Amino acid sequence: MTPNPIRSTSLPGLRRSAGLKLILICGLVLLMAIPAMFIGAISYERSTAADEVTRKVSQRYGGQQTIIGPILSIPYETDLSDGTIQTGHYILYPDSGEAAFKSVDVETKTQSLYKVPVYSASGVLSANFKDSLGQLEKAGVTLNRQDARFLISISDVRGLKQDIKLRGPNGQLAQFEPAIEEGEARPGTPAVYGQNSEGIRFISKAAIPARQHQGMPGFGQWLSVQAAPFFTDTGDMTVSADLHLSGAQMLSIPPFAKSTQVSLTSNWPDPGFQGEFTPTEREITEDGFSASWSMPYLSRGIRGQGRAEDVMRGLTSNMVRVKFVNTDNPYQTVNRALKYSVLFIGLVFLAYFLFEIIVGTPVHPAQYILIGLAQAIFYLLLLAFAERIGFVPAFAIAALLTIFITAGYAGAVFGGRSYIWKAGSVFAIVYGLLFVLMRMEDFALMVGALASFTAIAATMFLTRDVDWYGSGKTAAAEG
Repeated sequence: MTPNPIRSTSLPGLRRSAGLKLILICGLVLLMAIPAMFIGAISYERSTAADEVTRKVSQRYGGQQTIIGPILSIPYETDLSDGTIQTGHYILYPDSGEAAFKSVDVETKTQSLYKVPVYSASGVLSANFKDSLGQLEKAGVTLNRQDARFLISISDVRGLKQDIKLRGPNGQLAQFEPAIEEGEARPGTPAVYGQNSEGIRFISKAAIPARQHQGMPGFGQWLSVQAAPFFTDTGDMTVSADLHLSGAQMLSIPPFAKSTQVSLTSNWPDPGFQGEFTPTEREITEDGFSASWSMPYLSRGIRGQGRAEDVMRGLTSNMVRVKFVNTDNPYQTVNRALKYSVLFIGLVFLAYFLFEIIVGTPVHPAQYILIGLAQAIFYLLLLAFAERIGFVPAFAIAALLTIFITAGYAGAVFGGRSYIWKAGSVFAIVYGLLFVLMRMEDFALMVGALASFTAIAATMFLTRDVDWYGSGKTAAAEG
């Protein structure tokens, strides 16, 4: 039986077996990972520069804001066994609290090539205390109620658009002010020993921070207002505060009450719900989103009242976080594409190898290197254009240019215009698959694995009669 010339793969022009040629091509695929790594380094450098610009722009608008309160803080003192008196702050959390932001308007600020989502938020913070006086009587320490203060914490008060006023049960208003002057003691600092005017030794443990510092994650500037005018005879009181502030990228709210409700409405269509609490209700449309959260008392893991040093450190360990995701960030998508670079360079090499086997025209290793470099330059083109015009049009331009030169090169190597169209069709499928992988984040691994399996299975089928040793015999001839 005469061997099928298309299946005959001794390929005298190659001067080596098809098996050795395939092994060499696999080595070249791995070699092409080197330029892909350099392009990855460029992408990382550009991404780092973008992060720095984002940080600077965010600072102008208040950064990632974390909002706490209102909570109640009362100075206390207690006698110790050695005759000294310990002083500090006693914290009473509301029985129920709500943070309702009905208007979070997000817009994109541009600096150079980089875009940063910043927001302007308007909302109401409210807190309801039930039998607050009765709860304080059970504190077990001597409390100075006349110096009690309501507290609110803002990560960066530079984002405030107007002063904050507390509204009481009878409609009375009081304006917040900084809780502590700079330089006073903060949590985590050593206890301060002293002696009062009557000669009694005391240990002072001030527990209200002025600004964010180590040991109090997420705590920013504390604002306070005198609480005594808001106390009622029954001890029940509801207070609220209107809040208007700006920030960037993320808004976070911890469970500042025993039972905390959070609601948020925004014009941003791409929210990222992060943190330890997921929305109980949410609706996302092209025009924005709305979401609400419920954080019950037991799930927050903090007692409802106690000494500040005991009940405040875990306050920001569980939070509602809403991130305003910038879907125009090209670096994340380009970096994801680079992770598949070896796979797709290998698929293009495999396509050339199959053309080489079928046509019988040898392709020099140097030509494979040129083809691989063209594939690597694709990622550089993708990165360069994505910074300017976004990922989708950048991918289209980079893919068309790469398909054009690799398909045209196939026509020149294999000696026929028909191979331009054949190779172009194959390479279009390859890059179409890569685009699908970039858009199907949740199923990227499964699609990539199935595509790789299909490519290997097709290669095994098309080369089932190949004379891998180059002995001049084929499976068909031996049969």
